[in-house]
Amino acid sequence: MRLAQPMFERLRPVAIAMAALAALLGSATAHAGLFEDDEARRAILELRMQRTQDTDGLNAKLSALNAQVDQLKRSLLDMNAQVEQLRSDLAKQQGANEVLTRDVTELQRKQKDIQGGLDERVRKLEPQSVTQDGKTFKADPEEKRLFDESLARLRAADFAGGAAGLNGLLQRFPDTGYRESAWYWQGNAQYGLRAYKESIASFKQLLDKAPDHARAPEAMLSIANCYSELKENDSARKTLELLIKQYPQTEAAQAARDRLLTMPAPAEKKRKARNN
Repeated sequence: MRLAQPMFERLRPVAIAMAALAALLGSATAHAGLFEDDEARRAILELRMQRTQDTDGLNAKLSALNAQVDQLKRSLLDMNAQVEQLRSDLAKQQGANEVLTRDVTELQRKQKDIQGGLDERVRKLEPQSVTQDGKTFKADPEEKRLFDESLARLRAADFAGGAAGLNGLLQRFPDTGYRESAWYWQGNAQYGLRAYKESIASFKQLLDKAPDHARAPEAMLSIANCYSELKENDSARKTLELLIKQYPQTEAAQAARDRLLTMPAPAEKKRKARNN
C-alpha cells in the first residue's frame, strides 16, 4: 500500500494535466462547433433568401407568361370572332352574288325574249321574199297572210270564203306579186261556186296580163271546162285547140288532146253532114 500511494502521487500531476488538456480541447471543440453552426445557419438563410428570390422571380415570370397567355387567348378569341364574322360576311356576299347572278340571268332572258319579240314583230312588218308558181317577189306580211288564208279555205272546199279572200287581196294590194296566182285561184273558186262566166273572166285576166305564167296553160284548160259546163261546146273546142297550139309541150295540152277525142263534132260539121 505504501508503495502504491507514492506512485499515485507521482501520477496525479500528470492526470491533472491531462484532464486540463482534455477540458481545453473540449472547450475548443465546443467553440468550433458553435462557429460551424452559425456559418451553417447563415448559409441556410442565404440559400433560403436565394430560393425566395428565385421563387419570386419565377412567380413574376410565370405571372407575366400567364398574362401573355391570357392576352393570346383574348387575341385568339378576337381572331376567331373576326374569322366567323368574315365567314358570315362571305356567306352573305356569296348569297348576294347568287341572287345577283339569278337576277342578271333573268334580266338577260327577258331581254332576249323582248328582243326576240321585237325581231319577230319587225320581221312580220318587213317585206318577205316569196316564191309562188315559179315567180319570186317581195311580199308584205299582210299580203302573204291573205293569200295563204284564202288558199287554205279553198283546200277546205270553202269556195265562197276563198273567193272573197282573194278578191280582198287584189283590191287591197292591186300590184301584189300574188296577182297572177290570185286570178288563177279566184277562177277555181268561182268554178267551185258554179259561177262559170266569172270564172272565165278571172282566168282570162291571167292569160291577158301574164300569158307566160306557169299557171297559164291550166287556166286555158279551165276556161274550156267552164264552156263545157255552159254547154258551149264550140267555144270549149276552140279553147282546147288554142291551148294545144300555144302550149304544146305542157300537161294541159296533152289533157286537151285527150278531151278533144271525146268531144262531139262541131255544129258546123254536123250541118254539113246533114246537107250531104
